[in-house]
Amino acid sequence: MKINIAVLFLSVAPLSMVSQLHAHSINGEHLSGQELALSEKKIQVSSNRNVAVFQLYDTRAAAEFYRQLPLELELSNFRQAQWMFYPPEKLNITDNEAYHDGKKGELSYYAPWGDVFMLYKDFYASDHMHRLGVVIDGIDNIAPMSGTVAIEKY
Repeated sequence: MKINIAVLFLSVAPLSMVSQLHAHSINGEHLSGQELALSEKKIQVSSNRNVAVFQLYDTRAAAEFYRQLPLELELSNFRQAQWMFYPPEKLNITDNEAYHDGKKGELSYYAPWGDVFMLYKDFYASDHMHRLGVVIDGIDNIAPMSGTVAIEKY
């Protein structure tokens, strides 16, 4: 019976609703950041001799963030789980970027505040958090960062 209801819903739902449904869940399970393709773009984030390298997803927001580099910005700690900073220009986002796993090593954008953040501990996920990238080197170097951070193309 569940399949019939889903088929009926998908056959009458507007295409935009179907794509949003697909972007956030399949069979009731949230999609992870791994569902997005990774781009060739990589960035290096460094602070106090701690360096982490992130590979960016192939998304509009990640590309816009990459174009703003290099940057030197002040870090702010949020709930002892993430370092956040504010790029000079807000990022344009799309619905299919609006989910992240809330896992250590993610680089995401919180649209309501306009900040980019790096998780150094697992944290909650929200539809307002837009995935930008994932750490590929230096995951344990994120937590000890503080003060000013340098963000560069890698």
